[in-house]
Amino acid sequence: MDYLYALQCIRESCSPFINLIFVFFSEVVLKAGVIICAIIYWCISKEEGITLIFGYTSSYSLNQFIKNLACVFRPWLRDSRLHVAKEAVKTATGYSFPSGHTVTTASVFGGISMWQRQKKWLVAIMSLLIVMVAFARNWLGAHTISDVLIAIIIAAVMLSLITVCRYLAGKHPESDVYFCFGGIALSVIILLIEVFKPYPLDTDAAGNLLADPYLMKTDCFTACGMLCGALLGWWLERRFVKFSVEGNLKQKILRFMGGLTGFAIIYFGGKFAFGFMGAHLEHLVKYFLLMFYIVYLYPLIIKAVQNKR
Repeated sequence: MDYLYALQCIRESCSPFINLIFVFFSEVVLKAGVIICAIIYWCISKEEGITLIFGYTSSYSLNQFIKNLACVFRPWLRDSRLHVAKEAVKTATGYSFPSGHTVTTASVFGGISMWQRQKKWLVAIMSLLIVMVAFARNWLGAHTISDVLIAIIIAAVMLSLITVCRYLAGKHPESDVYFCFGGIALSVIILLIEVFKPYPLDTDAAGNLLADPYLMKTDCFTACGMLCGALLGWWLERRFVKFSVEGNLKQKILRFMGGLTGFAIIYFGGKFAFGFMGAHLEHLVKYFLLMFYIVYLYPLIIKAVQNKR
C-alpha cells in the first residue's frame, strides 16, 4: 500500500492528462487482445491463433474464479490514504485481486512472445506492453502490486498448460472430445461454485455495498460463455471444417474485415438481442456467441469461400 501511496503522491502532482493516457492505453490494449487473437487465427496461423484464444479465455476464467473466491476489495477500500484516479473509476469495478486487465494482456502478448520467442525485438515489445498495462493499473490506484503480479503468473501458467494440451491433442487427435467437453463441464462447475458461494456484504457509511455480488457474478457468466464458446467451436472446426489461413494479402485483408464486421454485430448488438434475459444470461449467451463465431462460424464461411475458388 505504501507503494501505491507513493505513486498517488506523484500522480497528484502531474497533469490529469497522464491519467487519461494510462486509462486509454490499458483499455485499448485490453480490447485489442481478442481482435489480435482472431486476426492470427483467421489469417496467419490457425494453430497459434487457437492457442492464444484458449490462453486468453482460460486465463480470464481462472482469474475471475480466484477473484470471486478471494473477494479482495479495491485498495482505496482497504487503506484510507488511497483513492483511485477519477479517470479510472469506470474501469476499476468489482474486486481487486487478481487484475483482469493484466491477466488478459499477459495471456495475449505473453502468448505471442512464446510463439515468436526467436524474434527478440518482438518479445521485448510484447513484454513492455504487459509491464505498461500492469504499471498503469498501479499508477491509477486500481490495483496493488500483488494484483498484477499474480495475474501475470496466472497467464503464464495457463499458457503453459494450453501448450501441453495442444501437444497432447496433436499426438492423440481423438482426445479432442475429452478436452472440449471436459473443459466445458469444468467451466460450468466453476460457474455454479461462483454463483452459489457466499459473498461479503460490507457497506460504506451511506449503506451502499462495497461490491455488489450480482455484478461480481456477471463477469463469471462472461468467462464461462467465452471459454465454452471457444471449446465447442474448436472441436467442431477441428472435426468438420478444417479451414485454411492460406491466401494472398488482399484476400486476408478482406477476410479480416468481414470477420470483424460479424464480431462487431454480435458485440454491439448483443445487449439489444439478449438484454431481456437479464445481465447474467445476456453475458453468458453474448460471449459464448462471440467466441463461437470467431472459432467456428466465421471459419465455416472462410472454408465455403475457399471451396468456391
